[in-house]
Amino acid sequence: MLVKSALVQSAMHHQFVAINAQQTLPEAVVLLQTLGVRRLLVLQEGRLVGLLTDGQVKRALSELGTLHSAWDFAYQIGSVKVQALMHSEVVTARPGDDLNRAIQTMLDRHVGGLPVVDGNGSVLGLLSLTDVLRAVVAHPRPGLGTVRHHMSAEAVTVLPELPLAEAAARLVITRLRVLPVVRDQVLLGVLHEQDIRALMVRPAEAHGPTVMEDHFYLEGKTVADLMTPPTAEVSGEALLVDALEAMLAADVHGLPVVGHGHKLLGVITVRDILGALVAQDVYPVQPA
Repeated sequence: MLVKSALVQSAMHHQFVAINAQQTLPEAVVLLQTLGVRRLLVLQEGRLVGLLTDGQVKRALSELGTLHSAWDFAYQIGSVKVQALMHSEVVTARPGDDLNRAIQTMLDRHVGGLPVVDGNGSVLGLLSLTDVLRAVVAHPRPGLGTVRHHMSAEAVTVLPELPLAEAAARLVITRLRVLPVVRDQVLLGVLHEQDIRALMVRPAEAHGPTVMEDHFYLEGKTVADLMTPPTAEVSGEALLVDALEAMLAADVHGLPVVGHGHKLLGVITVRDILGALVAQDVYPVQPA
């Protein structure tokens, strides 16, 4: 059903993965990898004291890998505590907070989720952008309109011959997750941030495939070497909820919007869709 001015408790979920602040970096890697999550809540005596993301862990591994030999690297990662890497200033939400404000906070802070805590700082669950988006798909609201009404017409694009390092820098600067690859305004493919990350994190050949050592591997490569065909795209006349469903199915944060002749018209992103929800202040939630 649709509820005006819904509360955080109506959309949050109660499952989360936690780690102790005194646990080590390898333990964090195992949790992130085996459970397939992107963030760990850091607890100390049952209270939330920090947040550790997969990005922080990868950066730490990369720095250690370039500064130490394989032997020292294996030793050093075992001595790094979660407490040394985590974000200690974590933005949280309460179950009774207004959902509109919570979503706006996530958009403003460029975070994908907020831990939900009670008055004592004990974690009750998480509110993620995906929670809200899946609710939209499950209980669509026709009034959201079409993709054309909400897309970003001024898309940040790249040419296939652009050096991959420059494309990676463009992703960092713009905080985008995907870049359309075009020539003469025709969509040729897409470049995903996750594909660049996968290329940058490689085992060092000199140390064998069992040693974790991150290093940059972008030199000499272009966008064309890593771009993929646009397997998921949408027309400007598609309903916004259909675009969202395609994003969730493809596990991407944005879709190219194409017209006649595969001409790129713009992009529609998760932020665009959430902005439409915030503007209407109406959220689909499961009945209690």
